[in-house]
Amino acid sequence: MSTKPKITLGLPDHPRCQAIIDGKVGVDGYELEVDPNFTTSGERHYKYLHGQWDVGEVSAASLLRAIEKGQQLLAIPVFFERGPRQRNIYHCVNHLKHPSELKGKKFGCFRYGATAVVWARGYLLDAHNIKTTDMQWFVSGREVFIGHELPVKVQRIEPPPPFGEEKLVLSKMLSEGELHGAVVPGDNGYAGFFGGGETPPMMAAYPGVKPLFENNQEIIDYVKKTGINPIMHVLSIRREVVDRYPDFPAKLTRAFMDARDVAAPYMPAEEIVGYQKERDMLGEDPYAYVMGENEKRSLAALNRYQIEQGLMKTMLPMDDLFVGHA
Repeated sequence: MSTKPKITLGLPDHPRCQAIIDGKVGVDGYELEVDPNFTTSGERHYKYLHGQWDVGEVSAASLLRAIEKGQQLLAIPVFFERGPRQRNIYHCVNHLKHPSELKGKKFGCFRYGATAVVWARGYLLDAHNIKTTDMQWFVSGREVFIGHELPVKVQRIEPPPPFGEEKLVLSKMLSEGELHGAVVPGDNGYAGFFGGGETPPMMAAYPGVKPLFENNQEIIDYVKKTGINPIMHVLSIRREVVDRYPDFPAKLTRAFMDARDVAAPYMPAEEIVGYQKERDMLGEDPYAYVMGENEKRSLAALNRYQIEQGLMKTMLPMDDLFVGHA
């Protein structure tokens, strides 16, 4: 029987951590127990924030909110997916021509507090001076964060769409002019920079619906100009685990680096090419698993956006929240 401390992990079935899931990469001195029941990201994040696992991947926006509310959680600088969210903002060409027309209009989203939605609203604020309060908000998802202190009234779309059809309902409402804009999750990373992915065909199920922003060079230029490359999900660890095993976080970060470096066999060829193109274009590896100036700037922006959107009240000290710098 192993005498090594056992650490439980709730991870996504992602190529960059597959070697850890398979047991090909481990952490010296520790036994890693990865939950084999892979679920949707929303369910996985919910379980971690409600006490399951020692280490878990969680939505970056949700993690910042949880820490502000007093949960004893820290973050490890491991990000499986990042990328601009402009392509996640949709409109219907028959009803909206320019983002400035969104002011005073009806805007739909999957979940008000979802990380992708927070990032998209932040982009509209910084790049087009469109405040959250400039629009009327509607949500199609069942897992909805609707707080009592939001600066806007958030209404549920009734009847709630069947699970899995939330995007289709938003597409239909855009096409018919019931909504003037909508933001949906999906297709970040290199697909966010260069297009492609599954979301555009799904959102195009109804006539005239397409991304409001889809010029590759404009998206790339904005990320380079601002130094903000959105982080979607982040690896988190319970503070009590760090206190008990202070050498563990850095070892875990190194393990994820090792798993990242052997991820190619788990990826289709076009994914490998896409991520290489992304690195070449940015001039850095967005998955280096470090807390550099870009990462600090991006997470501070996410914090600031959540304050503007009524989801948080304070700016958190990012340097104090991250452990495990390898």
